[in-house]
Amino acid sequence: MKVPGYDSFQASPNALPQTRLTVPDMLDVAGQQTQQMARGMNAAGDAMARISLDVAQQANQLRVDDALNQAKEHALRLTYDKSAGFTSLKGQAALERPDGKPLADEYGDTLKQQVDKISATLGNDAQRQAFALHSNNLLTSFRSQAIQHEAGEFKTYSLSVSEGVQSTALREIGLNWRDPEAVGAAVERIKAETYRQGQLLGKSAEWQEAQSRKMTSNGHKTALLSALEQNDPAYAEGYLNKFSKQMDADDILSVRGHITKEMDARVGTAAAGEVLRQMAPRIQTSDAERAFNIAVGTESGGKQFAKDGTPLTSPKGAIGIAQVMPATAPEAAKLAGLEWDENRYKTDPAYNKAIGLAYFQKQLQTNGGDLAKSYAAYNAGPGALQEAIKKADRSVSLNKNDPNVPVKQWIDFLPLETRNYVAKNMKEYDAGQGQAARPTFAEIDDKLRADPRLANSPSRYKTARVEAERMFEEQTKAIKQREDESVAAAMRAVVENGGRYSDLPASVRAAIPPKEIDNVIGFAQKIAKGDDTTSPWLYNKLTSNPGQLASMSDDAFYALRRELSEADFKHFSQERAKASGKSVTGAAGDLNTGAIKQTLDERLRMLQIDPSPKDDGGSDAARIGGIRRFVDQYFYAAQRESGKKFSDAEVAQHIDTLFAKNHEFRTSLFGMTISSKSGPMLGMKAGDLPGDVKDNLKAAFKRQGIDSPTDAQLMNAYWNMKVARK
Repeated sequence: MKVPGYDSFQASPNALPQTRLTVPDMLDVAGQQTQQMARGMNAAGDAMARISLDVAQQANQLRVDDALNQAKEHALRLTYDKSAGFTSLKGQAALERPDGKPLADEYGDTLKQQVDKISATLGNDAQRQAFALHSNNLLTSFRSQAIQHEAGEFKTYSLSVSEGVQSTALREIGLNWRDPEAVGAAVERIKAETYRQGQLLGKSAEWQEAQSRKMTSNGHKTALLSALEQNDPAYAEGYLNKFSKQMDADDILSVRGHITKEMDARVGTAAAGEVLRQMAPRIQTSDAERAFNIAVGTESGGKQFAKDGTPLTSPKGAIGIAQVMPATAPEAAKLAGLEWDENRYKTDPAYNKAIGLAYFQKQLQTNGGDLAKSYAAYNAGPGALQEAIKKADRSVSLNKNDPNVPVKQWIDFLPLETRNYVAKNMKEYDAGQGQAARPTFAEIDDKLRADPRLANSPSRYKTARVEAERMFEEQTKAIKQREDESVAAAMRAVVENGGRYSDLPASVRAAIPPKEIDNVIGFAQKIAKGDDTTSPWLYNKLTSNPGQLASMSDDAFYALRRELSEADFKHFSQERAKASGKSVTGAAGDLNTGAIKQTLDERLRMLQIDPSPKDDGGSDAARIGGIRRFVDQYFYAAQRESGKKFSDAEVAQHIDTLFAKNHEFRTSLFGMTISSKSGPMLGMKAGDLPGDVKDNLKAAFKRQGIDSPTDAQLMNAYWNMKVARK
């Protein structure tokens, strides 16, 4: 909008007519009226002049106000606009402009250009003068704001750079925590920047000093924490002792707490490791250690001292529990990584045994792992063994030239004592002997409590106990896994060879844990006889705990085969696959085990029979296991007949049919019934079978080659007979 200008007045008092009216002296009404009219006309002219002046002034002011508003709009845009305003410029962008001018000059000149353009549009000098007066104030204020912003950004940027220097210095400390010179230089840079920050912020000297100490303490704390992160609490402790005077009390307490915790953890973990290593031969005996334990038993009976309290000494002069010869003992100690100590050799059974084991392992290495030759070398000496091997080789050569010359084995050329020694040890090794008595965790805990490093530190002892328990559990699991693997391997081999335990390779027999040897032999006999029986107690246990099947290792599960029939082993193999989320066989071979168990448990409770007896292998568990096995077999047959897997409702219907079947027995005398007994078939016990029924069933089993059927077998046969009858 352009307001018109008023350089010259178009209505002025001088523009009025210069008419003068002459009034006679006589009273003349008409003349008086004319005079009055003339005065009115003069007054009207003056008023019109004043009105014209006011209008011009208002028009000028309006134009100036409009111009100032335009200038202010430019000032606001150059101040606050997100893309064009200087307040949007931060840090380096505010301090270093492309044209090299200071921020205030750059933006001040831009606004001045806009102001000049606006001034050029004004209509007269009066407007321009008035606009210039006000716009100069605007330019001054705008420039002042720009200068303040630039100063603020300079401070902010300087503080940011300073903090960046400190941050970099802290990272250098974290990386170079083992380099005292690098750490010291970084700490000095941190201190210098702290003083610089204080000056920028206008802080007092006292504040600067306090902040410098705080940041210095933080630098040392960073070095200490880095040492702890790198698992070197000992270095951290030494560092803290050296620089604690430069640190705040809170940082000292915080870091010392971490150091103590780490030191306690390190000492506790080390103590646990040492105890477990000491007991390792008893916890998890290696093949070499087991073989050596057998040798020790044969050599000394596991004794270091004779009955009179003197070191046990053989007729040839071998001393102690391992019966190492005095001439050989220093060499054996070196092999064991121990300093030779004759007194300990004679009085310390652990020391004597350690050097004996090292010497025995040397023989194993020399003889390529041949255990029999290693035993011979340990007893008769390596030289005697080598001489016997040479003689055996000559025997073979002589036999080639003269078949009448008998071929002798190397063992035949050794003394009788050695031959008996080797035979005895090999027999015991093949039988799985030589395992040390496994320690309990209580024994391990006792050793931890006796450790002086842990005695006065509950924290260290707690750490050691937790770590020892973890290590002991891991080793226990490893042993169990190894034993399961050995048993499963032996059982698989027995199945393949038709149940001939004696035909198993010596290495397979030797790996069987001693406690499992009888079980494996029993399984071999079961395979040889074609015995297809199942432990009802185990059947109940596996049926009652389906999750246990999924958690078993393959070897642990296979070991159950010795107590299951082939059909039941396949059944639980399928159930294990289902529990593990794997596919199973066709619908007819896939039981609805969940519905079967739930419905069966409910019906047993209705008969006041506990479906979950104590898992102790007793008669109650065996009885429930027999019932579950019979019901599962029934459903396998029923589903094969129907060609489908039964639903929950169909399962319930079939189980109700089974429970509806009753048994009825009459006892007669001279053709007369004197007593009778009846009830639900699945509620009966083995004792409910009359003598004649039991005899008939036993005779049927005998015809199948089973001379002594179990109660579970008798009951299962009777139930199947009842179900078969329509």
